[in-house]
Amino acid sequence: MSSKHRYLLNRDGRYFARIVIPKPLRPFLENKSELREPLGPDRRTAIARLATAVSALQGRVAVAERKAQIASGAPITPGRYPLSADQMALRNYNERIAFDLELRNATDAYAQVSIDDRMVELLREGVAGRLDNQTLQTLVGERIERFRRLGNTTVVFGSPEWRTLARALCISELEALGRAMERDEGDFTGKPEHPELAKAVEEEEAEDSAPTAEFNALTFEAIVAEQVRLTKMGLGGNELSASTLKKYRRIIHDFEHHRRSKRAATVTLEEGEAWRNAMLAEGKISRKSIRDKLAAIRAILTWGQKQHRGKLFPDTPKGTPFDFLELPNVEVKDSATRTYTLKQARTVLDAARAETDRTNFRWVPWLLAYTGMRVGEALQLERADIFELQGYWFINVRVGEGRTTKTKRGRKIPVHQVLVDEGFIAFVQSRPDGLLFPGTFQDQRLREWMHSGPLKGEADAPPPNHGFRHLFEDALFSDVSQKAALYITGRSSGSSADGYGGSDLKLLELAAQMKKVRLVI
Repeated sequence: MSSKHRYLLNRDGRYFARIVIPKPLRPFLENKSELREPLGPDRRTAIARLATAVSALQGRVAVAERKAQIASGAPITPGRYPLSADQMALRNYNERIAFDLELRNATDAYAQVSIDDRMVELLREGVAGRLDNQTLQTLVGERIERFRRLGNTTVVFGSPEWRTLARALCISELEALGRAMERDEGDFTGKPEHPELAKAVEEEEAEDSAPTAEFNALTFEAIVAEQVRLTKMGLGGNELSASTLKKYRRIIHDFEHHRRSKRAATVTLEEGEAWRNAMLAEGKISRKSIRDKLAAIRAILTWGQKQHRGKLFPDTPKGTPFDFLELPNVEVKDSATRTYTLKQARTVLDAARAETDRTNFRWVPWLLAYTGMRVGEALQLERADIFELQGYWFINVRVGEGRTTKTKRGRKIPVHQVLVDEGFIAFVQSRPDGLLFPGTFQDQRLREWMHSGPLKGEADAPPPNHGFRHLFEDALFSDVSQKAALYITGRSSGSSADGYGGSDLKLLELAAQMKKVRLVI
């Protein structure tokens, strides 16, 4: 069974302590993205050494943070790695036990030294709460300060929280001395006896054997990869397009960076809320984009839950923690803000008409304006996709063989007479077999050409994908039937009839409907 310990990493049978370095601190740690400390091949030994190794690694991060503060003047983030008093006590205990073993392995003189009875008495007084703050500071203040430097606590000297932590550390110190005495007699089987420390050990062991432990190595990327495999077999819904996969992986990276973990099974509602609130507070992206990101993570978690038959999140077997996450409200904008005005459309089409060498700039804007195609659909057209039927020309927007559409369905669009008159068919017939608009990053170059050329100075102009498509859909209001309009633009009506038809009769009727579309230019 895989380990549930937060910073424990298993790679090919060998264990490591690992922590991720915050991006701003990486220049101060040789530009590394993470720190690792080898713990050996034995799991029990690795767990025993883990706390000490993690503390050392976090100490290096803390040093880097101070260097960054000196360089930029920014304050150090307190409590970066918060732990409860019991967790710090257990960590302190494990460190003491591990250090005891190191000293015994280093020299026989260590085991000859007797335990300080006065120290034992003071620790017992500390556990009982009978020591004043200054005496507690003398006993365990250095340990508290060390945990503060590591970002594990922000307690203030003399506060109730500070005394609670001091008492917990007295317990761990006393228990560690007890194990040392037992080891002096050759007994290495002892475990913590004080109820508070014993409870912390039980909780950690229970966490290690929790149902989600078997999914400890499951990452978001693994869930997505499995979903891709299933959909290719015809299971689990529609196949994911390359653009969707790219978007999901970008969102996954953002979420993993925020929570500093790739493990999907440990996601909590609180992490989702914290990520949502951080993005809202930062204000760099719209509420719609934030909502889309949260929805994407929820979709991936839902896939993982289904893939593992509800065992990924046993507390919510019919859902995921993100099912309870409140998504931000999205302001519905007037569609006119995402649609070209007639003046903008005509300016772009006039500029495109003037292009004589760059065929993508010459014809893609005209195709968008008179077919309603998306930019990606137009750019993947081949010469063979343009065909004639009883005097009418059609564009076959295909899916498969690396091509896709938003609805995962192909369609055949009648070529508007304006495009024929403009010379599009003649252009197609002059081209060799293959792509009509070969090249890479053509969609990006098209946007750059529009905004630096015909639409230069119009900062609020919508992108071509929406600008022309929405304008074409408005042109369909001129007596074009709703069914024809939905089919031509590649939108789903939600009816099973969407997948029917495709005969010559249907195409000829679509051509008749296309004649009703109003002219842009």
